[in-house]
Amino acid sequence: MRQRGWLLVAVSLSALVLGIVLVLTVDQATWGALDQLDWRWVGVALLSHIAALLCWTGRLRLLSGGLGYRVPVHTCGRIVLASVLAAAVTPASAGGEPLRAHELYRAGLRAGDATAVVVTERLLDVFLLLVAIVAAVALLGRQLVDLGVDGGPLVPAIGLFVLVVFGLFVLAVRSPRGVKRLLRGAGGGLCRVLPGAVACRVRRFEDRIDREVDHCHASFRRFAGRGLPHIALALACSAGYWVLDFLVASFVLLSLGLAPSWVQSLLCQMLVNVIALLPFTPGGAGIAEASAASLYGLFVPSWALGVMIVLWRLIVYHLNILLGLGAGLAIVRREAERLGERREP
Repeated sequence: MRQRGWLLVAVSLSALVLGIVLVLTVDQATWGALDQLDWRWVGVALLSHIAALLCWTGRLRLLSGGLGYRVPVHTCGRIVLASVLAAAVTPASAGGEPLRAHELYRAGLRAGDATAVVVTERLLDVFLLLVAIVAAVALLGRQLVDLGVDGGPLVPAIGLFVLVVFGLFVLAVRSPRGVKRLLRGAGGGLCRVLPGAVACRVRRFEDRIDREVDHCHASFRRFAGRGLPHIALALACSAGYWVLDFLVASFVLLSLGLAPSWVQSLLCQMLVNVIALLPFTPGGAGIAEASAASLYGLFVPSWALGVMIVLWRLIVYHLNILLGLGAGLAIVRREAERLGERREP
């Protein structure tokens, strides 16, 4: 029920903000543009998003293979689709990582190895985001001026945040004892506030947590050795994922007969994705639409802005929810069957 409530909140918030954007931007020219909408470019936008999800699927399989596991492609695809649903309905998109780790564990990876795969995914994303921010500041000053962020604190703040997160990840990898102390401290705090029976169950997991932290650390050592070719290919898949997903908005602009504004649109996408990570709404719903409308409104005519934002979000957000529901139902059915088998005498 709680997950259903988050889903309803996320979809409602997104629909509300999209409705406001449409009300503020639709005029007579909008209806004329809709009559001339080029659905071929809309199809290209859809294919670009699907190709991005396939890149993510390939990355998951490559990283699992780097640790010696052979996870089937269809299993990785199901994990990715269920993950985007979980990310779409949780604040700061935080639900995707635990779900991927759990599903990789169900696919045969040790818990520590599954965690290492998911953390490595995020490290690759953080690394690419840091490179993109540095490149944007160094090479695209004029475009940043057009977006109204030159000389302000936004881009340096994003860069500092990404650098801090990256540093914390590296510290965790190099100091597993510190991670163990942190987790034991968090577990001790939970035990003091939880009921006695639940606290006992938490304490029973402490040794297992220590063991899985060791497995996770060993996985990173394997990645740094024989797994480096897999890391390089996974980095290429990560770049493919982000570029293909960021291009969706430009393809939507082309469908409306407008210039794709490749560079400006890529900068907008980068900023919107970082802003949407603020843990205020599930999946950044409402925040992503509002921030995108503000940024794209600087170079997209008002008559096209509302339609462009609606088509873009339908493809990159609402389509994820629809695709993820099918994968999520398959996972729920499997877990229900496992629970039924466990209860059978």
